[in-house]
Amino acid sequence: MTRMTLSEAITSAVHDAMEVDQTVYVMGQDIGVFGGPMQSSKGLWEAYGAQGRIIDAPIAEAAMVGTGVGAAMAGSRPIIDLMFAEFLALTMTPLALEGSSVAYRTGGDVTVPLVVRAKFGVGPHRGHAESCIGMLMAFPGLKVVIPTTPQDGYSLMRAAIRDDNPVVFLEHMSLLHGARGDVDPDVEVPIGRAHVSRPGSDATVVASGLMVHRALRAAKLLESSGTDVEVIDLRSMSPLDVDTVAASLQKTRRLVLVEESWPVAGPASEVCAQLVRRHPDLMREVRTTFVEPPHTPIPFAAHHEAAFLPSVQDIVDGTIGTDSQVPSAAGTAGR
Repeated sequence: MTRMTLSEAITSAVHDAMEVDQTVYVMGQDIGVFGGPMQSSKGLWEAYGAQGRIIDAPIAEAAMVGTGVGAAMAGSRPIIDLMFAEFLALTMTPLALEGSSVAYRTGGDVTVPLVVRAKFGVGPHRGHAESCIGMLMAFPGLKVVIPTTPQDGYSLMRAAIRDDNPVVFLEHMSLLHGARGDVDPDVEVPIGRAHVSRPGSDATVVASGLMVHRALRAAKLLESSGTDVEVIDLRSMSPLDVDTVAASLQKTRRLVLVEESWPVAGPASEVCAQLVRRHPDLMREVRTTFVEPPHTPIPFAAHHEAAFLPSVQDIVDGTIGTDSQVPSAAGTAGR
């Protein structure tokens, strides 16, 4: 077991996969001697560059993904580093309309084991924060994961590389070089299974990425007022594990959906919709609150950006209301 940052854990998983599987290669912008955007491929060039398995690509996202789809259909397991999630919009034809439908259209005879890495979220360097998660979740056959901890970063990347379907691997920029955590390479985390980050009995807070950390801080504040909050880290946005959420709601009957992405046709709305469809009787008894940003472009100015993003206090208020006697979360809304 080794202590790593989220970024180190993800890169370590890629390295370990390349070591044992010659069909795995990486293509992206600045991933060679530069070490990748935000050091996302640090050390890979030194280990595999001479083998031609670390390919520095031009600024041509659709071409990179299209090449990856074709290579995956031919038997490789490509990993495409697109830098930032906002660039995914440029790849929807090869990735989401073609690559994600190949297995369905061929009855499983041809598969597309492709991983597309992209950074997202309001981070320390600001800019490129758009996630486009709701758009990605709309396409059948496309899997979407967001690791929150270093262990999940390692295990979910290994699962994504082994998967025979295209997987978009989203990496939150506020978490990549944050706190270190223990990473056991033998721990497996399947795509499509949420994690109960904190057990509780009074309210269920559902989140992903940076919002999981803020939800955990909010839960600690709420504990002082006697409110026991269960925090669920979705980890996988597509497919969604709504059964884990429903099991929690059987206890709490209180649902708080916390999301950094846009509210219209976004992840929080989809979680709620799937719960209503699959557990209608339960949801009639559940009180639901959405804690989300406004439906605006993500601001660039730091103070506007901070106001855009749901804070710890927003989660506290969304869980038990603004009139509660909970100690203020002032000073805890940072990353």
